[in-house]
Amino acid sequence: MTERFSICQALLVIAAGLLALGVPRPVAAEAGACHDLVGTYLTKNFVKGETSGDFTSWSLIALSGSGQASFTDSGEGEAGFGPFTGGRGSWRCSEANKLHAVTLDFTKPTLEAPKADIGRLDFDLAYDPASKTIKGTATLRLIPLGSDPLAAATGPGRQFDIVGQRVEAP
Repeated sequence: MTERFSICQALLVIAAGLLALGVPRPVAAEAGACHDLVGTYLTKNFVKGETSGDFTSWSLIALSGSGQASFTDSGEGEAGFGPFTGGRGSWRCSEANKLHAVTLDFTKPTLEAPKADIGRLDFDLAYDPASKTIKGTATLRLIPLGSDPLAAATGPGRQFDIVGQRVEAP
């Protein structure tokens, strides 16, 4: 009985020591790889492949430390479909200083576009810690209200190149 008690105590001491030494755990390692991305970014959005020309809109992308993402765009309400509500969703670290995010919002019916849709934006962005900027792509897909917007995104969608700067309080 004493021998068994001693082995249990030894295992507990070893486990506590490993935790105290900060042995990396997968969740902590992933959070550390992208913790600098948390913040809000003011972005310029361009039609895919046309970053040297006029941009299509400004937007704000906010990434929280808990994995929530929000998106608001000045170009929401372009001809051809109704204006969008603000987008909400989530993001995850795909590798050090790179992320994938998905936001969902809804179009508001208008006379020109009387049918509402769900807007799904898939973002793939890279972060430059030195300049505190993001750069990457977003793909917008309009999904009928009766469909599942959480299903894997398929089809071409409308693609944008995005470049942005972190918003910081002076």
